[in-house]
Amino acid sequence: MASGDPQQALQLAEEYFSAEDDRFLNALRDVTDAELIAPLADAWKVDPRPWAHEQKLLFFRLDPDRVGHQPIVKRLFKQAEEDGDDQVLAAAASLFDRLVRHRVSTRNCYDWRSRAFWTEEYLEAECGKLPNTAARTREGINPFTGQPVTFHLPPPPVDAIYFSYATRYYLQRRAWRYYKRLARQGAERYLTACRELLLAYTDDDLDTGPRILDSRTLLQAAFGEHPALRFGRDRVTLAEGGSLSQLTAAPRRPEHWQAPAAFDVLIDLARRSRSRLVRVWAMQLTERHHAERVANLPVEVLLELILSEDPDVQRFAETLLEDNPAIDRLPIETWLRLIDEAGPNALPAICTAMSERGTTRDLNLSECVDLAVREPSAAARLGLNELKTRIPASEYELDQVARLADTACDALAGEAADWALSYVGSRQEYDRDHVSRFFDSLRPAARRSAWAWLESDDCPGRDDPVLFCRLLETPYDELKLRVIDLLEQRNLPGEARGGLTAVWTAVLLGVHRGGRQKLAAVRQLAAALRQSPQRADDLVPVLAVAARSIRKPESRAALAAVVGSTLAEPALADAVQRLLPELRIVPAEATA
Repeated sequence: MASGDPQQALQLAEEYFSAEDDRFLNALRDVTDAELIAPLADAWKVDPRPWAHEQKLLFFRLDPDRVGHQPIVKRLFKQAEEDGDDQVLAAAASLFDRLVRHRVSTRNCYDWRSRAFWTEEYLEAECGKLPNTAARTREGINPFTGQPVTFHLPPPPVDAIYFSYATRYYLQRRAWRYYKRLARQGAERYLTACRELLLAYTDDDLDTGPRILDSRTLLQAAFGEHPALRFGRDRVTLAEGGSLSQLTAAPRRPEHWQAPAAFDVLIDLARRSRSRLVRVWAMQLTERHHAERVANLPVEVLLELILSEDPDVQRFAETLLEDNPAIDRLPIETWLRLIDEAGPNALPAICTAMSERGTTRDLNLSECVDLAVREPSAAARLGLNELKTRIPASEYELDQVARLADTACDALAGEAADWALSYVGSRQEYDRDHVSRFFDSLRPAARRSAWAWLESDDCPGRDDPVLFCRLLETPYDELKLRVIDLLEQRNLPGEARGGLTAVWTAVLLGVHRGGRQKLAAVRQLAAALRQSPQRADDLVPVLAVAARSIRKPESRAALAAVVGSTLAEPALADAVQRLLPELRIVPAEATA
């Protein structure tokens, strides 16, 4: 809430500060008078409350777009130096690096001696602007009346910065000085502070080359000894022939990063850092100086690295997964949790590790099915491969095998259905409820496998009228067409044939498919009409659909079927005349 009265805005911020209200920082940003804000900064810097400490960290992560906040920055930073508060110092150092911002610009150059023009790129300092609310006026004389007038002019913008660029460069050097002093106190103290420093950076802080070069404190700590960089008094530049793509881990005080205490710090940075640059840097140093300890990394830490969303960290963990002896002692519940939580990049490595170590032997059949019905192909393949080593025998196990009809992996749906039907569709274990699930599967490959099973010579489902009744209700067009083909080859039992009207209708209404099947459907309708004249009201409208078709073969076949049925069963004449009035059947003697 912006306030027009600076005193009122300050009073509101002080009330929130006293009450530990999380609205404090938002209220503080409405106070832009440096003199008014200084006493509050003095109270804040020495406040011992954990809440006040947390607010300091959040303050330094805010965008530096408020004028008048220089007293807060100075007081909190100097107090953190005095107290040795590594977290606040790290947050302040990352802010100082964000204050220095350059962008790539171009400029035209001219050499008057050679009279040559050229264009070159350079880094231009960015300096944001804020609207200025101060009133600006100018006095003048009205040329028409000669009376004095006052002109109200738009105010020029003010710098949206805390400090000048000279001060920003100084603050960067001042922040690094803190870490240089700690380095002289020993490896453990220096590494603890550097951990907080490197954790303070995010990918957004280092998303471009200029921003990396602007982050002087980070570069000093992580790449200070790299030959591709040149550290000037104010700026960090590339050496002749150097580029940021050449950067590899080359920290200041490398002996500290080779100490045993550095291993835990580096692993922690690889796990928790929000910057890819820092994570890669930490993994490089770990492999370079602590390879012998990496092989015995605690399993809990290794699993956390595997589940990272960063592909670089996942690849790093995959190499460790192969050599870590503790992996063989992981319980199956932990492996299943890994599969549940792993991202698409880490999942194949986890499944491969399980397969190579034979861990899947500890899965029961239901757990294998749970894996096989997953959408990711790595998990589905792992579960299906293990299922193929099992022989389901009990009723419960066969129920679980039938669940493979619900597989979400398109690539393995057909293979899973083939294996499952070899058991639930065998003559010894045939169960129409289990088999029907594969005809109703959402995966086309599973439905194709189910139909191939039905067409096999020794299929027990071919003699099951109830199964055929269920097939007649299928919502899938490709199965409707195949039902028509199958009817051409064999006679269905009577109870199944009674429900064919819906299938015939669906086939005949299919505009874009089923040419051959349409003709077969017409023949079957005609046969059913002759056998059951009492069903004329149901069957003749279906034949009328085909008779009125714009496709000549379908129309001729339907007309022939209607005429042939009427001649064979004269009782159908009234129904045909009523339901197909445009058709007139003239007796042969009437044309003589």
